[in-house]
Amino acid sequence: MKSKWMFAASVMLAATSLAGCGEQKTQIGILQFGSFEALENARIGFEEVVRASSIADKVQIKVMNPAANSADNTSMASTLAASSDLLYGIATPSAGALKNAVDSLGSGAPVLFSAVTNAIGANLVQNLDKPEGNCTGVLDIGPIDDELDILMKFPGVDKVCSFFTQTEVNSVYQVEIAEDWMEDHNVSFVRKTITNASEIGTAFAAIPEDVDAVFLPTDDTIANAIVSIQTANQARTNPLIIVGSDTGMIDGCTFALGVDYKQCGKQAGEMAVKILGEGKKIADIPVETCSLNSIVINTTEAAKLGIGIPDEVLAIEGATTK
Repeated sequence: MKSKWMFAASVMLAATSLAGCGEQKTQIGILQFGSFEALENARIGFEEVVRASSIADKVQIKVMNPAANSADNTSMASTLAASSDLLYGIATPSAGALKNAVDSLGSGAPVLFSAVTNAIGANLVQNLDKPEGNCTGVLDIGPIDDELDILMKFPGVDKVCSFFTQTEVNSVYQVEIAEDWMEDHNVSFVRKTITNASEIGTAFAAIPEDVDAVFLPTDDTIANAIVSIQTANQARTNPLIIVGSDTGMIDGCTFALGVDYKQCGKQAGEMAVKILGEGKKIADIPVETCSLNSIVINTTEAAKLGIGIPDEVLAIEGATTK
């Protein structure tokens, strides 16, 4: 009799456990470094794909945003890593913080990323084609050569200033590409760097008078404070042509050519579905580059500053105006 009761109790316990497992959802933790347009779009694209997929009813998404605060970014990464089955880091600081948190825990949870330009330089992966660890994702490296080709269509552009945050590895990587292009095309250039957003106004005002244009990489610090760039340029006696590598920075730019961040997010979302819905391993999911670019021309700001937009720039196929 006792053995029959114990058997019945065991069956009931097993049934309860199975029911509980059926109700428990897979946790996806998203760490979005800031709230500016590019990162918002990278999150929206990811969520759209996941919520429209076969795993939609099986997952629960939690989003945390440190508002570009490094200390909060690190603590939030630890919180998400401890409670998530899959992590998605938007921007290099958040992707790196998530990977470090997962590695510290030793959980091996997969970490996806987007809005990252140099995944190898950021120590997220060592091999783009066959990621060897628990991390893969989507790169946001834009067509820098094309950006500078367009910039040279503006008359009188002889000297360009690379303006960026010196501690952001993505920014340094892009600036080196841009400056190599300028050197090859006999365009003079200078660098102006900042360490945080509070320095933007002073640093921008200190750009030499003989500079004609500014190159902005996909810099998280600058993108999060692009209005400061806009204000600083308006305050100059000789406003500068500004080219941005992120269309989300268009308010402070003359034109911006870069990747479509919603598409970046969608591609990362497809990776999440492959992992959680199809059982794919990170090593079988190569790092991708965003497959869609866009260009925006800020005719409103240009008119305020007295900067003429060449007809051949306005006529670029696919260009939109603001």
